[in-house]
This record gives sequence, C-alpha cells and structure tokens, in this order.
Amino acid sequence: MAGNSRLIISVAVTLPVKDLYTYSVPDDLAPLVATGKRVTVPFKNRKIIGYIIEINKSTDGIPSEIKDISDVLDPSPLFTERLIPFFQWMSHYYLNPIGLIIQSALPGGINVKPYKSGLLTEKGTAAMKLLPPESNDKELLEWLKDNPQKRLPAPFHRFYRMAKMGWINFEDVKSSKGVGPLKRKFVKLREEKDIDSLLMDRYQDLRAMNEEEFLRSFAGSKEFPLKEIYSRFSNGSHLVKKWIKAGVLMSCSRTVFRDPSGKSIVSKPEPPFLYEQQEKVLKKIHGLLEKGGFAACLLNGVTGSGKTEVYYKAITHAIDMGKQALLLVPEIALAQYTEGLFRTRLGDRVAVFHSRLSRGEQYDQWMLMMNGKADLVIGARSALFAPLDRLGLIIIDEEYDSSYKQEENPRYQARDAAVARGRIENSLVILGAGTPSIQSYYNATNGRYHLLSMPERIEKRPLPDMEIVDMKSFSGRNIKERIMSPLLKKAIETNLNEEKQTILFLNRRGFSNVYLCRSCGESVKCPNCDLTLTYHLKVNNLFCHYCGYYVNPINKCAKCGHNGMRAFGFGTERLEQELGEIFPHARLGRLDRDSTRRKGEIYRILKSFSRNEMDILVGTQMLAKGYDFPNVTLVGVISADISLGFPDFRAGERTFQILSQVGGRAGRGIHRGKVIVQTFNPEHYAIVAARNHDYESFFSREKELREQLDYPPFSYLACLRFQGNNQKATEEIARKVGEQARSILAGWPKRGKEIQILGPAPAPLSKLRGKYRWQILVKSKGTELLHYFLNKVEDLTRGISRRSGVNMIIDIDPYQML
Repeated sequence: MAGNSRLIISVAVTLPVKDLYTYSVPDDLAPLVATGKRVTVPFKNRKIIGYIIEINKSTDGIPSEIKDISDVLDPSPLFTERLIPFFQWMSHYYLNPIGLIIQSALPGGINVKPYKSGLLTEKGTAAMKLLPPESNDKELLEWLKDNPQKRLPAPFHRFYRMAKMGWINFEDVKSSKGVGPLKRKFVKLREEKDIDSLLMDRYQDLRAMNEEEFLRSFAGSKEFPLKEIYSRFSNGSHLVKKWIKAGVLMSCSRTVFRDPSGKSIVSKPEPPFLYEQQEKVLKKIHGLLEKGGFAACLLNGVTGSGKTEVYYKAITHAIDMGKQALLLVPEIALAQYTEGLFRTRLGDRVAVFHSRLSRGEQYDQWMLMMNGKADLVIGARSALFAPLDRLGLIIIDEEYDSSYKQEENPRYQARDAAVARGRIENSLVILGAGTPSIQSYYNATNGRYHLLSMPERIEKRPLPDMEIVDMKSFSGRNIKERIMSPLLKKAIETNLNEEKQTILFLNRRGFSNVYLCRSCGESVKCPNCDLTLTYHLKVNNLFCHYCGYYVNPINKCAKCGHNGMRAFGFGTERLEQELGEIFPHARLGRLDRDSTRRKGEIYRILKSFSRNEMDILVGTQMLAKGYDFPNVTLVGVISADISLGFPDFRAGERTFQILSQVGGRAGRGIHRGKVIVQTFNPEHYAIVAARNHDYESFFSREKELREQLDYPPFSYLACLRFQGNNQKATEEIARKVGEQARSILAGWPKRGKEIQILGPAPAPLSKLRGKYRWQILVKSKGTELLHYFLNKVEDLTRGISRRSGVNMIIDIDPYQML
C-alpha cells in the first residue's frame, strides 16, 4: 500500500456495467474533483468517461490495484448531488447501468458522447514492421499511426481482433463538438455623450447618407448586437469599423441567453375566482405542501374541470414556500403550449426542457436550473431529470399517457419514476388526469394515493354529447363514406355555417396505410420490418414509420407481375385532402409528425387555430389532450377501432382514454360540444363507457378482466425481448433462455409459484429495423421477487446472448407489447 492519504472516488462509467468503480485522485487533480463532474478513467485496456458519484478520503493509503483517474473534464458539476439517489433507484428498478442512465439524462450539448480511437502498442508497432505490404492489418496499423485520436472507421470488429492480439489499446476521446455559453459581439458608444453634441463635433466626418441615422441609433448609450446592425444598415460593416477606429464606438462580447420560449399560444389571464371543487382540492394540496414530506395524489378531474388552474395555484404556493416545482406533460407540443400559459404569469423564472430544443438551448436551460434560477420547469418525459435542489412539488399531467414510457434504453416510465423521485426528495407528487390509468386509480382506491376529485366542468358546462356511428353499414360503399359518414359530414357543414371550429382525430398519419396488388392482394412491405409501407401523397413515396425506409411506388406487382398496384386505406393526409374536396372553402390544418418536422411548426399551427384562422384541424394523438380552444364545438373520431386492434391487454383502456380526451376538446366555451365517434365495434364496453362519460363502470369492468388474467395492477410485469440478425439463432436463444428461466423457478419450490412465465413466442412485430424478434413475458406478485429473478436470468444468459449475436433486452413495466 502507498503511504500517503489521497482522495478516492466512486465513478459510474459509461459502459453497460452495473457496478460503481473506485479510483484514486492524483494530488494535482484533487482541487478539481466534485460530485456530478465527468472524469476520464482507465478501464481495462482503454480510457473511458465516467461520472463522480461519491468522494472519500483514504487515511490508510491506496491499495495498489486502485488506479488513478486521468483527467477531470468539467469546470462545474453537470448534475446536483440530490439527483444521485434517484439515479441509483432508476438503475436498480429498471435494471440499467447507472452510468448509462446519467448519460441519457443529461442534455447532449453538455454531455457529448466520446468516440472510440486506437493507440498503437509497442507490440503493434513491431507487428506493423513485420507484416507484408499487401496485408490489410498493416494498412490499418499504419492508419492508426498516422491518425492518433481519430475516430475508428467501421467495421469495428477488425480493431477488436487487433486489441486481443495486443497490437492496439482502445481509448475514448472527448468530442470537441460540445456546446457552452453563447457569445455575441455588441457595439456601443465608448463614452456616455449627448448624441447631438457628438454629431456637431463630427459633422465633417459624416459622409454616407445614413451615417447620422446610424450614430443616432446609439443615443442613450444603447448597445446593439453586431448582427442587428448589419441587418439594419447595408453598409453597417464599414460604419462600425470607421467609428471604432475613430474612437467613438467600441465593441464588446458578452454571453447571450438562448431563450427557447415562444409567445403564448393562448392568452389566458388568471381567473378572478376559483370554483368550489377547485378550492376544495387546493385546500388539501396546500395542506400536504405545508406538512412537508412525501405524499402522492391522484387529481381525477373531467376534461374542462379546471385542472390547469389548480396546478398553477399549487405551483405558486410551493414557490412562495421557497420550493421549486416540476410539471411534466406527455407531448412536446403540449409542453410548448403549457409553457406559454405559465410564462405569461410567472415570467422568466420558468424553464422549459424537451428534446426538440437545440443543443444550445438545452445547455442554457440546464444551466439555468443548475444555478437555481428556475422556480418551475415544464417539459416532456426528459424533464424528469431536471436538476432542482429545492424540489417540493412534482405534477404529472395526463398521467395515463403512454408517451411517458421510454421505449429505448433506459426503458423507464416517467410517471412511476416521478413518484419515486418525490419519495426520495420528500416532495408532493400530483398525478392529474381526466381519465386516470387503471393502475393509478387502483392505487387511489386502496389508499396508496390521496384521491382528489373534480367531477364537473367549470361554470357547470355540460360534457359534450357523444354519438356513435356504426361504420359496418358503410363498408360496401365508396371510400369517401368509409372515411366520413354522412352524419359527420352534415355536422361539419353545420359547424362551418355557424362559424364554429372542428377537430377531426385520426391516429394514423400518411395518405394510405397499405399499397397492394388488386390481382393477388400482395402488399408492399418494409424489408427491415414486418409491416406494410404507408403511402404519402405529398412526397409520392411509401414509408415505414418504424425504421424510416422509403421507396417510390411501383405499378407492377413483384409477386404476380400484374400492373395496377393501388393505395388502400386512409390516414391524416388523405383525410385532409377529402375535406378540401368536400368543403373547398374551409380553412384546413393538420397536426401530426409529418406536418410538424420543422422547428416552430407546432407553435404556428396551434397559434393559427387558436386565432380562429382555421376552421378544421385534422390530427393524430398530438392534439388529443390538454388544449383549450373555446370555439371548438365539434370533434369527430374517424376510426375508434385503431387502438382496439392492438394485441395488448391495455387496448380497451387506451381506447376509452383517447375517446374521452379527444372528445373533451369540444364544448369548452359557452357553446355545448358534440362528439361523433365512427366505429365498427359500437357495443364494445370501452366505447359505450366513453359515450356515457362513465369512468366508474369502465374501471369496474377493466379491473375485473385484469384480475381474472392476473395483469397489472394485480401483478408486476416484465418483458424479455430477443433481437438478432438471424431468425433461427434468435428463436434458439429465446427458447434456451426460457428453459433456463423455468429451471431457476423449479429450484424455488415455494416462491417460484409467485412468478409466471409466458412464452417464448414471436413478437407481434416479428421483424423490426432489420432485427428478428422473440419475447418472454414474466408476471410476478412482488416487485422485489421479480427483480431478483430477472437478475438471476440475466447473469445466466449474459454469455449465451453475447456469443450468438442475439441481444436480450429487459423491459420493466412494458407498455408497447408489439
């Protein structure tokens, strides 16, 4: 052992390993070390990046096997110390390495991922001299010699072989493409001076026609960004240089805040008073805030009941107590809308965070939070990790929404994780919904959550009338009637004549959802996914909405050779076209992923609709919740059966929620709303309950079905997904893991009966993004037992999947069963 006492730190490395690793800190780096900073550390035969989780001091010396860190990368921490227990919980619950969770939580601009480079060893240098000139290995070794710290070119397997032979060491190199504070050049008067006196003194020097106007713009010691001067004056560059040289002006640089906030989409002043049900709910919330400590509430308020005002009052109460608040919403579009509402009242102490921000905007918003200058953070799922040191209130709006579930690593459920963060940080958590998830309502009925109810719309406005249209009677008719029934067309026409607005909901984008041969019925499928391609008229291409593959439509069938391929079915693009033909004078808009790809397009569409510049807005689930447009009196659901057709035990729940939420956009002003739902399943219990605005009967039926089948909330669920390039190998590994999992349970004669294994079986989407897919579902009565079992399965199968090239993914609390 070494005799000197030094700092030792626990580091979460950015590799798929679960443990923290211990390193020592050289004396020259000790002043720079702090929790939340990144460090480069040696790991096996390369250098990688990690995050400092804990700092201790060794008084007994450092064991020789503990290595020194190589460098400290950040001038200040990237996350607060209070977040560390939450990261650790996330790692434990979702069975994900803590380093990768932190890496995904931090914004890309301040957490640039390193790239892999190669470093020649002495053995590699010797091999390079001995290898024949035509050798591929010699060529690669020479490239490494000439390109130190450059990104390794693919394919990487060539370099892995060299590393095993001891010819090279891998090294993770920090990319230089990170972002930081934005600096801008400004121009101002060198000395404070009356502008008229200045012009008189310099009259002889005024030669250009706009020179006097240019100098007068600096009156009152104003300063202007250089960019603005160049846009205002065509000869701005010349004038700036001239008057700086003359000693009249001076240039300076300062940091500029990249403000991502848009103007408010809807102007919504604070109401003069609250209604009785709002006051009653707020009294309970304020009491829990003042009591302190963790508590969770389910705010069950019908659409239009005034939940947003309750959120606002709860947030301001928390801020008045010196606490910070976090408000999560399910969609980025809704985050922008909600931010506008709150910023008009709370000003610049509001931060917004979501993935549509630029890297620079994410950096500035993150540092705003890190520096304690944000009282409220609004955002989508990724805002869950906002670095707030005084967090006292967490609100999850539309808590039932499946968008809160991340379907890529790390696979977490933001609603459930937010409750866990509230428990860790002793914060109040409010789950808000007009149609609560079965899980949350079950937790409220059994006492785990406080149940807060707002069963009426504000001003006692009635809920919209909902009418069901059985589309089976139109199945043999022309495509126009299969898209819109005569009843819906008539209602739209009436609404247009009365100058009211209409929302049409269709949760399928594109023009046609299938492109097939009229002779043999063969459809054009994605070569990477087990899916038919969707036709998009505007770009005249067939697209896969899962992997992005696209191809030009062809007329000749690849299977039978018949000419006459044709698009069938319909999506939002086709619906918009049909509306334009039926109602040529109507002002139309469309809100879906295709129409909002450009930055700012969501804001433009919603703002235009809120100003009554559109008569009809067509959209997917992006417009199904949270928006308040008082002039919307008609909502049409084009096909209520899309969500019912999914092979998922939550299909009925999703259908009820979508119908209730999109229908809730109607009749939020002084005029009563109407909802027309087109379906081929008019007697389905979810559709009947939505028509009757009867959540209790729906919950009772759904609860009974879940209990019979032992699905959540009556069990805990995990999905083991297997994906690989080879179909046979993927199946073999899935079956082998299934056998090993059952053998583990066989060794647990008592507790093994509390776990049920379903499968293995092909996934409903048996091929996705070029990977063949199988899956195993695991049900358990207890969460700790489930995690213990899954850890055992993962330990047993790690070597199997690695050798076969088949990847096994563990998804805790899966939402997409496809």
